[in-house]
Amino acid sequence: MKQGVIFNEDCLKTMSRMPSRCIDFVITSPPYDDIRKYNGYNFEFERISLEIYRVLKDGAVVIWVVGDKTENGSESGSSFKQALYFKEVGFNIHDTMIYYKNIPMPTAWA
Repeated sequence: MKQGVIFNEDCLKTMSRMPSRCIDFVITSPPYDDIRKYNGYNFEFERISLEIYRVLKDGAVVIWVVGDKTENGSESGSSFKQALYFKEVGFNIHDTMIYYKNIPMPTAWA
């Protein structure tokens, strides 16, 4: 796979062409809890997690930025479910950060 190229395609398609244990670092903020519309994009969390695990080198780092939808006064808990799934897949969790963002989401993003 050619280095220094940006692939604008489904990450599962891109990662399927990568050899195992070739990536040092992943940072992403994937879609979560149907908070925004992504033009019919289907987020396959479990498949993506497995592929990320496969392509990461030993000791590599993933920064996974997600949030939970609040509905009926309670958060969905999706971020916690995802963290637990990462552990099931084989990842080590080294740090979990929860922050309060006191900025309303622009309605254009909804």
